[in-house]
Amino acid sequence: MYPVKRFFECVILFSLLAMFGGCATEAASKSDEVSYPKVYYPKLPSDINTIEEAKKDLAILLKEVDVIFYFNDHCPNFPGERAAKALYEKYPRMGMTNIMSTATSWSIYKDKGGIIDVYDDRIDFPLFPLFYDQLSGDISISVIDGYIIKLSHHVELIVSKGVSQKIADDLFFIQQTFNKSQAEQLSIFEAQAAQYRALKVKPTVSEEQRKYIVQANAFTQQKDYAGAIARYNKAVALNPVSYPAAYSNMALLYAQERRFKLAIECMKKYLLLEPEAKDARSAQDKIYEWEAMLDK
Repeated sequence: MYPVKRFFECVILFSLLAMFGGCATEAASKSDEVSYPKVYYPKLPSDINTIEEAKKDLAILLKEVDVIFYFNDHCPNFPGERAAKALYEKYPRMGMTNIMSTATSWSIYKDKGGIIDVYDDRIDFPLFPLFYDQLSGDISISVIDGYIIKLSHHVELIVSKGVSQKIADDLFFIQQTFNKSQAEQLSIFEAQAAQYRALKVKPTVSEEQRKYIVQANAFTQQKDYAGAIARYNKAVALNPVSYPAAYSNMALLYAQERRFKLAIECMKKYLLLEPEAKDARSAQDKIYEWEAMLDK
């Protein structure tokens, strides 16, 4: 009787030792892992001094991205599966492998090792390229659980934990640089607009400006909104106040591209130049409408 009892006691003892030993080993292995905060808010990177350096860094880091976008039910105009697959044809190098939809969400997946192109004005994510100027304003960049980079209410980048904070820091650097530049440019433009309003004889459109305006109108008719915006920007670069309608036109074009922050900025510039315009009321109402779009 006693030897049998002693045998079972030994079995139980060894089982307990094995269980606690396993727990200790698991705890030790977990302690060796890198700890990531639940929410990480980016900071200015110490090794990045220019936007060009940030872009080069992002081009390297984004090679590690597995899943690009997650869309939830706050994204009202996300294309249907057929449209998404059609858009995928524009990004053959992205390696999109799965388009998954549920009642409330869409996910677009990308093969690891696919190429994310980083350009001067944008990062070429599939379906919805991220233009750097879209980072301006009140968009709060954060990293959730070490691997989800939140850029807006409905767009998230899913990346490996080893690079998530660095990607967020680089994007934050670009955001802060653009915010500072835009604030300086707006201050300059407000002074130019005040001088324009005080003029009894307004400046006329030059022949070179007219060329770009005609080209912008042609691109608009072809629904090439990005091309039209580029031509209007060329026109206002020559003289920022001689053709106020360029700003209202660009505002409407940016809205077509769902780039509402820039649409608002351009329409505000239009109203600074032409506060008594016949369409001033509808222009201001458009601003209110686009501000609501930003809150979605």
